[in-house]
Amino acid sequence: MAILGLGVLAMSILGPVIPLYLTSIDVSPEILGLMLSVAMVGMVIGESSWGWVADKVGLKIPLNIGTFLCAGVVLLFIVTEKVPAIFLIFFFWGIVRSALIGPCRGYIGANAPPLRRATFMAIVAAMLAASRSLGALPSGFIVEAWGYDAVFFVSSGIALLGGFLVIVGLRKIRLLEATQSASESLPGEEFASSGQEFKYLSFTPQCLVTFLEFLGLGASIAFLPLLATQVVGVGATEVGILFTIRGLAAVILSIPMGTLADHKGKRLSMTLGLLISAGAMAGMAFVQSFPWLIVLAIFHSLGFAMFSPAALGLLSDSVPLHKQSTAMGIYGGICENTGIIAGSALGGFIWSAWGSRPTFLMGSIAAGLGAMICLSLVREKVLRKL
Repeated sequence: MAILGLGVLAMSILGPVIPLYLTSIDVSPEILGLMLSVAMVGMVIGESSWGWVADKVGLKIPLNIGTFLCAGVVLLFIVTEKVPAIFLIFFFWGIVRSALIGPCRGYIGANAPPLRRATFMAIVAAMLAASRSLGALPSGFIVEAWGYDAVFFVSSGIALLGGFLVIVGLRKIRLLEATQSASESLPGEEFASSGQEFKYLSFTPQCLVTFLEFLGLGASIAFLPLLATQVVGVGATEVGILFTIRGLAAVILSIPMGTLADHKGKRLSMTLGLLISAGAMAGMAFVQSFPWLIVLAIFHSLGFAMFSPAALGLLSDSVPLHKQSTAMGIYGGICENTGIIAGSALGGFIWSAWGSRPTFLMGSIAAGLGAMICLSLVREKVLRKL
């Protein structure tokens, strides 16, 4: 958990300022969106692969890649401002930074109590949101005080700290054996879902719903900083504050929403989260003031807090223990990251052609469509004690 948190903190300190940095070196919105999409292509490849590696050989190799090598790749942003080189850096950054996510999610999914998986995934989401908030808060201040290079150095240093924890701390946890049978159950409990053959195509409807939710998230990640600075008219410090408040809202809301999903149903929670996300994105399309932008960002966090832990818990319910990291990696790489790729790339072209309003309406429509598909096609497996 600490290693994953530091890795996300290292990434998040760059999140609010990367679009501003690229704009400052005369990168157009279309190219900005494509660059962020290239990073996500790297994550699709990396996250889908690192989960499989973790299931086969353990956590150590992926976690070293996601910390030490990631720190080195981030420093490459300092040495060049050439567009082709930046595209290449984004691609490799996506591959190495994704090495933490699937393996850690898979480990937690395999060890969480089956009837409380959404709650445990929500704990992870809250921890990640806290890391994102801590990263977003100082990023604007660092830029205004010492420039963009300082942010890259700080991000690299945090990743190296995570690597230190890999060396000294990973041996202290008991790893789930990769060869553990899918039919094994927890002591004293047997669940109706255990021992069933798992087919990856079975969560295609859920993957489509997740793609649509993350399409809006991709547009938000790429263009919320530009919406704040170019439309609302605030500076880099306020952008950092905005991302911090959004992250703190996710910290506060994730665990209650995960618990609610475990008690009231994961599919219901996913659907409500999609509808709230759609409403928040629609509001962002018309926002004119910074206080209202903060309110809408909080509602967007609420929607995501309702959707993501429930979706991960629903997936984990269907996956044998020895395939958790592989499934989480495929889900994150293909379902989540392709949505972010499409959102940031499509958002860049829409922003350049028609401005901010259609960009955020696109995300709203996608989430609304996802809610309709979730209600009609996604099925929830009910776990019960035999």
